[in-house]
Amino acid sequence: MLKKMTAMLLALTLCAGVLTGCGDKEKDKKEKTESKTETVTDAEDEVAGPAAVEEEEPLPVASLTVDGESIDTSNYVMCTIDGIDVTFDEFRFYYFYNLDSYKQNYGVTEESLRENDTAYKQFLDDVIRGLKQELVTDKLAAEYNIELDDEDQQIIDNNMQSAVSSYESQEAFEEDMQRAHLNEEIYNKLFVRAQTYNKVMDVLFANDGEFATKREDFLKLIQDPEEYAHEVHIMIPYYSQAELDDSTAEGYDDLTLSQKISAKTTAYAALDEEAQNAAKEKAKAVAEEALKRAKDGEDFFKLVEEYGWDIGLEEPDKGYYMERNNTGGYPEELLDATFSLKVGEVDQELVENSTYGYFIIKRIEPDMDYVNENIDSMISTRDQPAIQEKFNEIMDAMEVTYCDVWDKLTIDSIT
Repeated sequence: MLKKMTAMLLALTLCAGVLTGCGDKEKDKKEKTESKTETVTDAEDEVAGPAAVEEEEPLPVASLTVDGESIDTSNYVMCTIDGIDVTFDEFRFYYFYNLDSYKQNYGVTEESLRENDTAYKQFLDDVIRGLKQELVTDKLAAEYNIELDDEDQQIIDNNMQSAVSSYESQEAFEEDMQRAHLNEEIYNKLFVRAQTYNKVMDVLFANDGEFATKREDFLKLIQDPEEYAHEVHIMIPYYSQAELDDSTAEGYDDLTLSQKISAKTTAYAALDEEAQNAAKEKAKAVAEEALKRAKDGEDFFKLVEEYGWDIGLEEPDKGYYMERNNTGGYPEELLDATFSLKVGEVDQELVENSTYGYFIIKRIEPDMDYVNENIDSMISTRDQPAIQEKFNEIMDAMEVTYCDVWDKLTIDSIT
């Protein structure tokens, strides 16, 4: 699926979280310091002195150093991507965003990148790819003459004002910007790009836009039984039959389905191979019991509620709408079995998938009232792979020109 605004929106979310979070931390720190100050006596102050004051982590200072020489980064262009200049300040933000991502997702640290030049070069390539993905909407906006208007600008201004107003002072806001490897110009640019993305997506990829499936065409597709199927299923995963320890079992019945799934998957993952196989056999026995009841004509939707573990079917009558070309990413076993059925039929055999476990499937009539009410979101879901393909096509065609010092960069060059 297309990651909405991909790294940029994630980065924007990160910024807002970092800034707001740091603001709260600064406020908490100030309150704690004031509280400590009020309770320290003169005698204590003499003993505790500076040691009682919590040292703040120094704020990062933007710099670019290559071969031991400091480079003036004022208006310095790190790279040009398809004619769009990326300044040092903008590049630096994405650089540290990706570095944080490396640490959180892969456990890769500055030290490991310092010791492995190949890994560092790959890291830089990932930064560039992330920047390319952000610039796709800029290019589409320019190509299709999509411009932000006064209403868009108001949204941008409101977002910026909201961020600033969460702080006690402009100084506190700017300090947190510095912690997040940002300045006000780049932070505002992120809001502009986010709004540009929203407008490009709305104009080109939705509402019968240039690259969107037209509503009329979608309605024809969804009523064609060879192209679309509406199904509901009872999913009985292997993990559903994992035994819980006493502490987890206590209060289990009061958990939400999502919480139950979390508890069961954790328990199943902790089992050895023999115990997992035993859980699989128990799951199969439960699935066979449910299948027999379905064959006997019991209310299928009630059976879904009683036996099912698919969190997407907590309202089972909505079911799933599956396209023959599988744009929804459904398991092939589930897709094939569904399209082999006629409307109203229950599959007479269990369908097994090694990831999800067992399925008991019923194909049902498309609910056109539901389709018409949700057509835009359904089209959006259907179009996601095509949108991602379009983004990738544009990204792959982008040419990059690098600054003169690019090949000399190390993990210690940018702070």
